[in-house]
Amino acid sequence: MSTPATMTGKQPSATAAIPQRTAMFRILPRTIRKRPALYSAICKSRLFYSRHIAGARAKREYRNNSSLFGMTDFESAQVQSLRTLGYTLAPRYFAPGVVDCIYSQADAMFRNLQIDMRWAYSVQHGQRDSLEGLSYEQLAATEKMVALRDPLLHIPELLDVAFHESILRIAANFLGCVPPLYRVTVVRDFPHNRPLHSSNFHKDNDESDSLQIFVYLVDIDDFCGPLIYIPWSNRHDVRSCRPRLSRDLGIDANDGGLSDEEVERVYPRNTWAALHTARGGLAAIHGNGIHKGPAWTQPGDPNNRPRTAIRLDLHGHKFGIVRNRKENRIWRSDFDRMSPLQRLFAHASIVEETTQLFPARARRAGA
Repeated sequence: MSTPATMTGKQPSATAAIPQRTAMFRILPRTIRKRPALYSAICKSRLFYSRHIAGARAKREYRNNSSLFGMTDFESAQVQSLRTLGYTLAPRYFAPGVVDCIYSQADAMFRNLQIDMRWAYSVQHGQRDSLEGLSYEQLAATEKMVALRDPLLHIPELLDVAFHESILRIAANFLGCVPPLYRVTVVRDFPHNRPLHSSNFHKDNDESDSLQIFVYLVDIDDFCGPLIYIPWSNRHDVRSCRPRLSRDLGIDANDGGLSDEEVERVYPRNTWAALHTARGGLAAIHGNGIHKGPAWTQPGDPNNRPRTAIRLDLHGHKFGIVRNRKENRIWRSDFDRMSPLQRLFAHASIVEETTQLFPARARRAGA
């Protein structure tokens, strides 16, 4: 069949074809997501590829170090909850004194703008080039979330929490591998008059396993943005593929994510899990399930408070993405004291203790 280009004798340029390809790549997923059974089958096949083909080396690494991954009964229960419900909640995982010590240092860093100037939704979406030049108050008023810059270098107590061996055993046994991504961040989410970005229902991934672990540095109640998870929605079965994204429905709302009403159409509201816990509690979610957070019960309530947490991101293998396993900047002396299990997850970019970088740290290291 003739196309408009061939009928006029003109061939489309490579540059002109780019918008057409972009439009096609947007339309194709939307078309697939209209058919839950097809969408489910494709997701399952992509996960099989990620877990067993692309992830074969990571699975061997897990099997070859099986002696490091023996679990306690408590850890086994957390893994079982992740496998069945898609989430687990463990209150009082860390002592309040440890958490408060980390929080006081993190809070000072946030307020002094010792943050990653490019780790923000506005930068990722091209609305800003950087967070440079903004005050803390401006960030709180306009950004959904900010993250500290190199927290493992600045908060000594963080390392033993972020690489706590119990957490690592739970993660490895749930994923069945040593994940190619293990990223440690300390994040602060700000409340606003409406849910922004990930505070709307969404899934993190449908092509590889995603595990997010939060250690809360503040008490999590309705005024501090609990995470909301839809139990059993992480299986990529037909039911979990029925809710439609607002952008797929042509609705300019929910930042393109899933509306509460669309999720409730498939999963009754009384089945949703709101993960409340005191500071020091741990929440882990299989990001392939439907969730949102922080989710303040009443957006715009003047009593709402920011949520501050240690966030651990673990991902399986994604097609075409190569990880360098250097996500975490860690002091040489801290890496040297890590156990064999911790080093498997360190993904370390080693930083030497030199006076040029952090004089106070260098003096402590040489003492």
